[in-house]
Amino acid sequence: MQKQWNFELLSWLFAILFAVLMIAPIYLKVGDLYAFYIQNFICIIVFLTLSRYIFLLSFTPFARVKWFKFMLIFLPIPLFLYHIDSLYEFQRFLDEDGTISLFKGSSDMSDYEFGKYIRYQFMFFCVGALVTIAMIPIRMIISFWRTTNTSDRV
Repeated sequence: MQKQWNFELLSWLFAILFAVLMIAPIYLKVGDLYAFYIQNFICIIVFLTLSRYIFLLSFTPFARVKWFKFMLIFLPIPLFLYHIDSLYEFQRFLDEDGTISLFKGSSDMSDYEFGKYIRYQFMFFCVGALVTIAMIPIRMIISFWRTTNTSDRV
């Protein structure tokens, strides 16, 4: 059990560190002009954590906790709506202002390339989070099925 808690703690620390490393270049280049730090951070954390729960659930301390799995069946509904709203707001920002507006009228070509990084990074993690949010209830139902059926046979 101690190994499972260590794995859970290290996984959360890895997810937070990875999110910070992905967002740090944006903060260093753009500063406070980028309005999507919190949404971006949440997207990365949700994507990594739910991906881990989908594929490595048996290594977590919550593998046999029924209330946790039940929670992960219904919690994705508001989480999905939040991420759809974040994606919509970011897309609206791209359509109306564009990422070049973050660089205060700079015409340097590297700013255009960095704008692509900002766009692709946010879109990748937000869409990835949406996919994992849609898949986690299915995985939890399968997990319920497996735990109740294996205990009946023994």
